[in-house]
Parts: sequence; C-alpha cells; structure tokens
Amino acid sequence: MQRATSASVPLQLLVAEDSEDDFEILLRELRKGGYVVTAERVKSTTELDAALVRPWDLLISDWIMPGFGGLQVLEAITARGLDLACIIVSGTPGEEPAVEALRAGALDFLSKDKPRRIVPAVQRALREAADHRARVRVERELRYSERRFRTGFELAPEPLLSYDLDRRAIVDANAKAAALFRCSRDDLRSRDLAGLSPVRQPDGRSSVDAAEHHLQRTLAGDSPVFAWTFQAAGELIPTETRIINLATVGHNLAQINVVDLRERLRAEEIRRRSVDLEIQNRRIQEANRLKSEFLANMSHELRTPLNAIIGFAELLHDGQVDPGSPTHNEFLGDILSSGRHLLQLINDILDLAKVEAGKLEFRPEPVEIPRLVGEVIAILRTTAAHKQIRLDTQVDPSVATLTLDPARLKQVAYNYLSNALKFTPAGGSVTLRIKPHGTDQFRLEVEDTGIGIAASDLGRLFVEFQQLEAGAAKRHQGTGLGLALTRRLVEAQGGSVGVKSAVGAGSTFHACLPRHAIAMARTPTPIVVAPVRDGARTVLIVEDDARDQQQLVAALESAGFAVELAASGSEAIARWRSRPYDAATIDLLLPDMSGLELLSALRGEATNRTTPIIVITVVPDSRLVAGFTVHDVLHKPLDRERLLASLARAGLSRHQPERS
Repeated sequence: MQRATSASVPLQLLVAEDSEDDFEILLRELRKGGYVVTAERVKSTTELDAALVRPWDLLISDWIMPGFGGLQVLEAITARGLDLACIIVSGTPGEEPAVEALRAGALDFLSKDKPRRIVPAVQRALREAADHRARVRVERELRYSERRFRTGFELAPEPLLSYDLDRRAIVDANAKAAALFRCSRDDLRSRDLAGLSPVRQPDGRSSVDAAEHHLQRTLAGDSPVFAWTFQAAGELIPTETRIINLATVGHNLAQINVVDLRERLRAEEIRRRSVDLEIQNRRIQEANRLKSEFLANMSHELRTPLNAIIGFAELLHDGQVDPGSPTHNEFLGDILSSGRHLLQLINDILDLAKVEAGKLEFRPEPVEIPRLVGEVIAILRTTAAHKQIRLDTQVDPSVATLTLDPARLKQVAYNYLSNALKFTPAGGSVTLRIKPHGTDQFRLEVEDTGIGIAASDLGRLFVEFQQLEAGAAKRHQGTGLGLALTRRLVEAQGGSVGVKSAVGAGSTFHACLPRHAIAMARTPTPIVVAPVRDGARTVLIVEDDARDQQQLVAALESAGFAVELAASGSEAIARWRSRPYDAATIDLLLPDMSGLELLSALRGEATNRTTPIIVITVVPDSRLVAGFTVHDVLHKPLDRERLLASLARAGLSRHQPERS
C-alpha cells in the first residue's frame, strides 16, 4: 500500500461507526498510510448533529447501524449544506446499496473486508474534496472582479470557455479546454457550442437544437447543468457541462464549465465490476467449499472398500486362512463386493463427467419394464431384508413396454431405491411405481416411509457435491453424487426430476421420461489434416468433438504444425503404430474407450515411446493420469497460447514458414 505522502499528513476525521473494533481497524490502516489522525466516533443521530458543528476533513460512515446508517449521515450533511466529503463502508457490500450511497452524495463505497483499500479511497476523497472546494472558490471569485476572474479562469482544474451569448461564439478558453479539445485557443475562438460536438447528442436531439435550448435558459438568468457530449479528434467526450451567466454590463457573457467524465465513468465501471467480481468470488468460494467437502467424503468412500480389499487380500496372501474353509470363501466374497462398490463409485464419477461434457451416449431399445424392475429389486432385496424394510413394486400395464436405454433406467431406479433404503428405518417400507405421465411420458416414483427432508433442504438434493449431512457428524455413507447424477441422466434424455417430502413423513422422488426415446445418430467425424510444410513438426490430435477438433487444428496449423486427427481410441492406436509423431494431444472422454485406457495402450507400443503427450480434458487434474508418462494436462476450453507454450516446453517451437 502506498503511503499518503512521504511525510505525515494531519487528518481531522469524523467516523459514524457502532463497532469499536472496526473503528480501530480504520484508524490503524490510516496511520499505516501516513496520516496523523484526530478522530471522533459517533453512534447516533444526536452525536452526529453535535459533531457536525465542528470542521472536519473527512467523514467515514458505516452503511448499516442499529437505528442509524450511512444514508442518514449523507442526508444530514446535505441538509446542513456542508462541504464535507463522505466515504461509506459496509460489511455486506452490494450493487444496490453502493448505487444508493453514491446517488446520495458519497464519494466511494467500500467493503469492510478489504481494509487495505481505505487509504487509496481516503486519498482520492481528499483530492476530490480539494478539487470541489477549488471550483467553488473560482466561481465565487469570478463574481468579484475581472482580475480574479482571469486568475481563476487560468488556474481552474477543469476546462473553461468564455462564451458570447449574443454572437453564439467562444471568445476565450483556458489551457485545460485547449488540451481537452486538442487545439489551440485561437482555434477555439469564434467556434460555437454545437461546432465542438457530434451531429446528435446521445439522447437523439441534434446538437444545434440542444445547445440553443441551454443557451436560451442561460439568457433567461438560469445556470443550467446538463450532460453533454463533445467531440475532439474523432473521439466522443462525455461531460457534465454548466453554463454560468456572468451578467456583464452591456454584454451577455457566460462561462462554460466542462467536467470530463471519462475517468469518472471508468472508475464507476471499475466499481461495478468490483461488485460483480465480489459476488462471483463468493460463489466460487462456496463452490470450492462444496467441492472440498465432496472430496473429503469421496476420500472416505473410496478408502473404505479399498481397505477391505487390501485387508482381506493380505490375510489370504499370507496363508492365514485355510483355502478350503468357509472363511476363505467369505473373505473372497467381501473382496468381490468391495471391488464392485469401488467400481460403482468410479463409474458414477465418470458418468457425471461424461454427461457434463455431452459425451454420454444412450442406446434405446424395446424394454419389458416388469423384468427390468425385477432385476433392480433383486440387487437390493438383500439390503432391504437386512434392514427389515418391505420393498414393493407397482407397474401400470399401459407402460409395461417402453423404448429406452435399459442400463440408464436401471441406474436411475437403483439410485432412488438405494437412497430410500438408506434413510428408511427398520420396519418401514419402500415402493417403486411406474405409471403414465401424459401421453408421451412415463413417471418413475420411489416412495419411502423414512425420516423425510426439511423444506429448506429440498433445493440442495440434486446438486453436485452437496449432502444434507456433512463432516464428522454424518450418520449415513455417501458421496453426494447419486441424486445429482440421476438428475443429469434424466435431463440428458429430455426428462425431469423432483421430490416431495416432509420431516418425519417420508419422501417421494420421481423422474419423468419419454416413453419412446429416439437414438441419436452419431455423425462420423471427418478427418482433418493440416497441409504439411517443409520442416514442420507433426502432431496427432485424438479428439471426437467437432468443435474441439476445429480449435485444435486451427491453433496448431496457424503455428506451423502439421496435424493428423483421430476421432476414437482405436483409430489413434492404429495411427500411433503407423508412423512417428513429434507430439500428441489426447482427450480423456472418447466414444470407444477411456483416455486412461488409450494412454496405457499408446505407452505400451514400441513406436513413439518417447513422444510427448498432452492431455486436454474438462477436468484439469494431473492426478487423473497418475502413473502415466504425460508431458502436460491442459483444461478445456482450449487456450491456444497455453497449448503452444506446452509444446515449446516439450522442445517443439513454432514453425514460421517463409512467405511467398
């Protein structure tokens, strides 16, 4: 932080603040900034009234206090006609209160959680207050004498024009005006107001008509203040313009004060962007919190089956269990069930990533719904029996045969049912219903007699990384992905999800889906090859999304690389074996295999064993490719410069072909 000056600066400060701690923080920051502060704190309107009778350099007020606030402070300053600069601070900043404060006369609106901004704001406020006082002083002196008028005219901090109201022409200009309009004073003389302006003002009026209107008001004794747009060297200059009738004997002269608003508008835009960034930052912090919570849950969920697999496998490996004993088979069964549970967790994560990337395919076919429901129930019947929960099914005959992706419907039903069994106490019941929903859809419902959900928590149910129970107090296992994945799967097929629940009265989750899904034909990806230049390096792109292909090819071809494209894992392996490449980029989500399977296959080939591979994925986490030799992991959407920089680090500099 910059200090106010190289020497200490005295500051008479009035502070409207109910918090002693915030008051002390404010004083500490100002003293660190080089100010010698003499301050008084007021906490009510009565104390403020008593303090305002004394002179102050600056007033800083909290926006919201018990029975008192920044708006009342600003109104009190205005009512007394005081020339006192005021800065508003708030612990809960927002765009609307900021706009309200600035309109009421505040010079700035700051957040309490950014104390380091207070010194620059105070410096700016003191400068603006000084400038304002200088303008008032100049205008007062202009009425006293011509000599003082000339002095003030030349030394004024803003552009000034002397204007002949009778001839409608400029007769003089100060240096600021000459600089603003980018011409000499002689060039400005004899010009009229409209001649320095665009043909029309932003409100649609012609500059000639609008200027005449304001000049007539001035001749009538008014001193109009209005927004006006000038033009200099082709640039539009927004200003706040004021015409002052000087009432000279025998002449109708006026002074035109011009305040260039460009810096102010830029500052206001910066303040608006700061507010927007603050809001976005809060959202990002909340998302990071939820993801951290999810990772902690996921770490626990993954470790549990892994620990079981490792523990039982060590016992079997060390020969501590007789291979022919029932315990041996029991341990093998535990390893198998833990492995399947672990696989299900990983599949959920991969499915969610595929849905987000738009790469999850659906394969509809005619399905006998009673049979499909029976298969799902069979998987969960043991769990239900262990908890002594009655598991019922009801399938309406009119929707007994549907055309859909059976695996995805099983996934939706399983997620709903397992969730219901988890939160239903012993002796309860869970019912799965499938019935018509309109003429073109069917409705899958899972009703339970479980603990129910509070109305305030319903909005969090289908959101990724969120669980109603979190941290060490969790009573039920889970990662918070099941319902979120269910929503994504249903919506990706043109359906919708919902829930009805009350605490202590159970819950009913539903999913509405088309009765007859249409298979989406996959358009074959064209092979794109960049023209080969002499000496150009060749890069293999493994990517099935057409838009990402175009971006990668354009980025590499423009940098002088030759490009070959593979739209699937099998095609990439075939090309990898056919010839050497200087580098390769690989997407982790491919139609026929995962990117990790492809990496394993490519690194197992003798050809291109040392070729640098760059992974480009929607999930930019280097841990995804742990155990594989990759040069870099980049994030989608593609950043061209980061890609080229990564290739440069791999020893592949840009090729600049000779121009013909």
